[in-house]
Amino acid sequence: MNYKILIYGANGYTGKLITQEAKNAGVYVELAGRNKKAIETLSLDTGLPYHICELNDKSKLEELLKEFHTVIHCAGPFSETAIPMVEACLKSKTNYLDITGEIWVFEDIMKYHKEAEQAGITLIPGVGFDVVPTDCLAGYLKEKMPTASSLELAFVGSKTGMSRGTAVTMAKNVSKGGFIRENGLIKNVPLAYEVKEFKFSHRYQTCMTIPWGDLMTSYHQTEIPTIKVFSGASPKIISKIRKFKTLKFLLGITWIQKIVRRKIENSVSGPNKEELEKGKTYIYGTVADKDGSSFSAELITPEAYFLTAKTALASALKLENTKLKGYLTPAQAFGNDFIMEFDNVERINRS
Repeated sequence: MNYKILIYGANGYTGKLITQEAKNAGVYVELAGRNKKAIETLSLDTGLPYHICELNDKSKLEELLKEFHTVIHCAGPFSETAIPMVEACLKSKTNYLDITGEIWVFEDIMKYHKEAEQAGITLIPGVGFDVVPTDCLAGYLKEKMPTASSLELAFVGSKTGMSRGTAVTMAKNVSKGGFIRENGLIKNVPLAYEVKEFKFSHRYQTCMTIPWGDLMTSYHQTEIPTIKVFSGASPKIISKIRKFKTLKFLLGITWIQKIVRRKIENSVSGPNKEELEKGKTYIYGTVADKDGSSFSAELITPEAYFLTAKTALASALKLENTKLKGYLTPAQAFGNDFIMEFDNVERINRS
């Protein structure tokens, strides 16, 4: 089989960005998804071949994947779509990549580690902004302080729009509350459980804890037992979230979820072209050990969705001649300096 890459969910906001990145780079890919009209339109616009396949059509999906060395899975929410695709990849012996940031999806995929080794394939969820830069920064910090017992990661970006897929995922998971990792265990905490100010290179920023994928990925690769992830948020937003937390159970109700999804699909769009090209994301990380010593560093990267298109495609290309097998985080697969391979990325030691 020739080296071939399939982008599944190519018609979504991020899927289109990855498709265009491949087109611009002269990388041959094929497109797939569930929405026939949208996929056909994208195929006409790009001149790339396409396939229509539902995730619940197991035999058809497995037959399709047999044609490909690697799939970049972009169809969320991944809590619903990742495992059907992973299981099909195990049968077809196709490498699996996705762009999730959902913490439980990482854990669910991790359970297939031995099966992936036996199948001779690799499973690497989170090859977009979720979680390539944070995973690489966590690994870098661990290199600098091997004795680290705690890790904090925080990020803030330009004011850009959110894709429909990301918005749906957030709405789906907000009913579960927040999470941190404490003494090696995932701990369920209230939304905006901890709020603190971080000194990014461009400004001071108030941030709140969020249930980010690094609670799984950073722990898996660094074994640092206590981890918190923060995202920039205004005091006004934090206040609203804390008031909302008493009603969060409502978004766990199926019929309310359906209403929210319909509203999102009709109203949410991603960043525009100017925001994608000019936006930046700032990621701050600090580790500390039990003796009170600490080390901090910061990454400055392009806008999150813009970066995702590049890191996802690069991840797929790196698998062409690899002998990697099983479940891996992006930094485990490609190294802590993987993020430094991209244009306009800067890493600054803060201490």
